[in-house]
Amino acid sequence: MYENDYENEGFDEGTLQDGLMELITEGSNSLEICWENLRVRTFEQTGVMTYNKGLVIGLPDGTEYQLTIVQSR
Repeated sequence: MYENDYENEGFDEGTLQDGLMELITEGSNSLEICWENLRVRTFEQTGVMTYNKGLVIGLPDGTEYQLTIVQSR
């Protein structure tokens, strides 16, 4: 059902990354504190050395999580 929905729209890892960031930050600037003091930035913004797209989600206590976006098919 979903396989061809985005085929002609240029949907890729970057599009998904941007959509997830918008969803998590509720549209606020990625460097602003949001969603109970989470800091959300892209791999590129934080200097993560990878060709993958993804997000770094930082918690107020300094803990960070990385959400890697990899197309599986």
